[in-house]
Amino acid sequence: MLKLKKTLSYKTQPIEYDLILRDQKYIRLKIVDTKLSVSAPLSIQDWEIEHFIYKNIAKIQKVIDFKEKNKKVEVANPGFVKIFDKKIETFFRLQPNENQKNTYKLYESLELTIKHMYKKMSIEYYNIFVQRISYWKQVMNLDFKNLSVKEMKGKWGICYPEKSKIVLNIRLIHYPLDALDYVIVHELTHLVHKNHSKNFWYYVQNYLPNYKKASDLLKVVI
Repeated sequence: MLKLKKTLSYKTQPIEYDLILRDQKYIRLKIVDTKLSVSAPLSIQDWEIEHFIYKNIAKIQKVIDFKEKNKKVEVANPGFVKIFDKKIETFFRLQPNENQKNTYKLYESLELTIKHMYKKMSIEYYNIFVQRISYWKQVMNLDFKNLSVKEMKGKWGICYPEKSKIVLNIRLIHYPLDALDYVIVHELTHLVHKNHSKNFWYYVQNYLPNYKKASDLLKVVI
């Protein structure tokens, strides 16, 4: 496998992309964060790759623009993190003050930097999650024993009724408070209805009549 940094021009603007050459049959495109990544066969020619990119450039640009518009984190100095849908100035440094809020350690890769950022944020913002779920458990007259906040892939929350445990995704911190409340009510409802039956959704709607609007906020995961 061979990794390269490449650039091509489109409408006088340079487009940078990561090229990965490996043992495969076809060219594949992927948008990582807001950057184009291309994987291609080892024997392919540069002009074939560029032709393939140009052929899909409108779609690529549309996805990049969408991701840029909905970006939740910008790793820079200063960068930003969206907290309840508002941009908060944030710093990423090689040797940060671990006790300083909105300052995170910069690692050798973006993926690792983001991973550790969420780990620290899970501690920094834990009390906000506690406050919201404490409010809703009183309103709904429900209780549980354990709350965990961490980064998760593909799930906004999990309820383990048999363990009396609820897990919430720290990435909810990026969205409006309505979205966090919706996930909390959703997971608390699983203490009463384990499956997503009609009765489950009636129960959710009883406490959040506009829950579908809040749910829609979370359908696009960036």
